[in-house]
Amino acid sequence: MRASIRTRLLLAFLVVALSAAAGLSAYFLTELEDYGLRKLEERLHSESLVLSAMIAADLRAADTDALSRRQADALAEELAEVGPRVASRIRVLDADGEALVDSAGSDGVGVQYAETPEVARALRGEYGAATRITEDGRVALYVTNPIIVGDRVAGVSYTSATTFSIRTLIRDYRTRLLVLVGLFVLATLVMTEILARWLSAPLRELARTAAAFASGDHSVRVRPRGSSEIQSVADAFNAMADEVQTALDELRAEESRKSRFISDVSHELRTPLTAIRGAAETLLDGDVAEEDARQFLSTIMRESERLGRLATDLITLQRIEGATGELPISRVDLAAVAALAAEGLSPLTDGRNVSVMIEGEAPLVLGDKDRLQQVFGNLIDNASRMTPEGGTVTVRLSADGDFTVAEVLDEGPGITSEDAARVFDRFYRAQPSRDRSTGGAGLGLAIVAAIVRSHGGTITAAPRAKRGSVFTLRLPSLKD
Repeated sequence: MRASIRTRLLLAFLVVALSAAAGLSAYFLTELEDYGLRKLEERLHSESLVLSAMIAADLRAADTDALSRRQADALAEELAEVGPRVASRIRVLDADGEALVDSAGSDGVGVQYAETPEVARALRGEYGAATRITEDGRVALYVTNPIIVGDRVAGVSYTSATTFSIRTLIRDYRTRLLVLVGLFVLATLVMTEILARWLSAPLRELARTAAAFASGDHSVRVRPRGSSEIQSVADAFNAMADEVQTALDELRAEESRKSRFISDVSHELRTPLTAIRGAAETLLDGDVAEEDARQFLSTIMRESERLGRLATDLITLQRIEGATGELPISRVDLAAVAALAAEGLSPLTDGRNVSVMIEGEAPLVLGDKDRLQQVFGNLIDNASRMTPEGGTVTVRLSADGDFTVAEVLDEGPGITSEDAARVFDRFYRAQPSRDRSTGGAGLGLAIVAAIVRSHGGTITAAPRAKRGSVFTLRLPSLKD
């Protein structure tokens, strides 16, 4: 089982804290030991200097360069009196390094010290000092100073004392140190637990949010907090969640559109298929008058043509909306395209006694000329259907900032606000009078809207102030 981030943080903080405490303790104990040695050396050096000066003065007064037995005995008596009150051990050596006087007692008299480093330096007329570890682990410091009479070393003042070491400190204060270490570890555990919980809280929140998101609740988001790195992760998670939510919404919308599209197609197919089937069944029953048979055959033919147009419109719409490649674009003059569309529809508009007028100028656009002609053809055809006999369909061109604007105006009864909002939906018929026998399948304006969107433009429908409707097409203008 993998450790949690909180456990890892806890262990990491604990290791760092204990390591830091151990390092600092070792450093300060070492500094404390060195400080004690320096102070002890200063004291021993002062004692040794004073002793050397006193003995040298006595020797000069006696006009001799060697300490006599009488002088040694007298000095031993004096040291014996002050010895219990002095922490240092004081010895006086002759010029050969042999102990003449020892404050520790007569057992130390006669011991030869000439081979020790500190004494050897003093016999050469130099200051000497050395440290050694005693059997009980304490640090022993030895200091020597030469006793100089004239230009000759007459002897050596030899002082020494012991002080604590790190090992003796730990040994002497073992119980207290164990208690302190225990309290420190406990305090460290508490503090690191609090700190680990505080640092890992944003990560736990992120984990809970991710789990909720994975379980299907796509509305959850993380509130960015904590360190900058955790905030970056939270921001990245929220951005990903937004993208996933958007993709799911689009997928659901697409599924809804597909479902509605299938339902609409099925509904559109049902009427012509029912008519064809009814006419065919009547003809199969036989005993049908020739005039009635022609009428039934005409019904079959008419409804078959409607099915063909519906299939063509559906294929056209699918090609436009599902196109992944670039349009075969070129520089297009919308006035010329509208004129071509009107010319192609002239037999129909003339038959309806409706005139088509194109006015105004507009900047060129980039687009597919044939598709844009299809847009104008559909809009002009619809406008001529709505315009009464003797009326006029107007195509008005203009510019609006970076856009080329084309308006198709009719003189019909006008479109309602409800119809204007849905007129570009598939299979929607704005006029109840345009039933399936007289109107199209309701895909014309859906195809128009798809073509306009593929050109990066927009199209809207609205009622005119007094009478009629206006369909407004906006396409990005071609920049010079």
